Amino acid sequence: VTDFRMPVLDGIAVCREARRLAPDTVRIMLTGQADREHLVEAINGGTIFRYVDKPWDNESLAEIVAEALVAHEGNVKRRRVTEENATLRQAVHVAGEVQRSLLPAEQLPVEGDEAACSFTACEHATGDYIDAMHLGDGRNVLLVGDVSGHGLGAALFVCTARALLRSGLAEGGDLASVVARTNRFLCRDMGDGRFLTLFAAVHDTSRGLLQYVNAGHTPPLVLGPGAPRELERTGLPLGILEDTSYAVAERSLGEGETLFSCTDGLIEARDAAGELFGTERLVALLLSCRELGTKDLVARVRDVTLAFSPGATMDDDLAVLAYRPK
Repeated sequence: VTDFRMPVLDGIAVCREARRLAPDTVRIMLTGQADREHLVEAINGGTIFRYVDKPWDNESLAEIVAEALVAHEGNVKRRRVTEENATLRQAVHVAGEVQRSLLPAEQLPVEGDEAACSFTACEHATGDYIDAMHLGDGRNVLLVGDVSGHGLGAALFVCTARALLRSGLAEGGDLASVVARTNRFLCRDMGDGRFLTLFAAVHDTSRGLLQYVNAGHTPPLVLGPGAPRELERTGLPLGILEDTSYAVAERSLGEGETLFSCTDGLIEARDAAGELFGTERLVALLLSCRELGTKDLVARVRDVTLAFSPGATMDDDLAVLAYRPK
């Protein structure tokens, strides 16, 4: 609370300096009628909260001070929320950077074959999951997953599943047991209502044999000379029932065929009118560009989907994988 007319500095200058030193302060000025014209700029600029005419009565001044205390509490809360939000955004950004460093680049690390992928996240961190690894005995592992929801929680779920799947397969575990073990862990230790749809496949390049588990994931497609063929679901998503077992399906996958898998963010992308991109549109697109290399095929599917669904309507993560034996 300050007077307006004072030596050296007037009240407006004092209030401005107070706001600079302590932005949460609420400033009240005592002023006579002759000083009114000087207050307009201070009021409009937020320098003062209220002014009090001289002479004042203590009861009215006390009421204004009480209002000022409430305003001060609101200022402090808003500043705290702003700071917390900034800290959270930074944490999410860092988590997203860490997660992206774990995800493969456009070219997947497979041996003897050709593979590519693409990610488009609707937030800093993604609940979509693509991974690939070579087991060293002529077998390539391909993994495509999608955690329910998106954002930081989904990203942490993905990172946990990634570590379990990679370690289990690298240690020589068979596909069914590794997926079942991962499911048990997610049910026990990540029980926050999330679940993971997963397509996990091992391709034996020497035999041209693809073994896979499709745990509730959008059915991948095999592109060949004829119509695309779906790889049907073989079990429940991970993280729902702890005692779920997972059957392994087999089919040949040889030269001239391409395995294509995506997350449901592609199928469920909507245009400005709310129409879904859908499976039929995806199949037609794949048929029109199946002769492309895997990198160009993935880029084409991504670009067409994003053009169909403007950024404002992209409300889910989108991941795409293409794999072609040589």
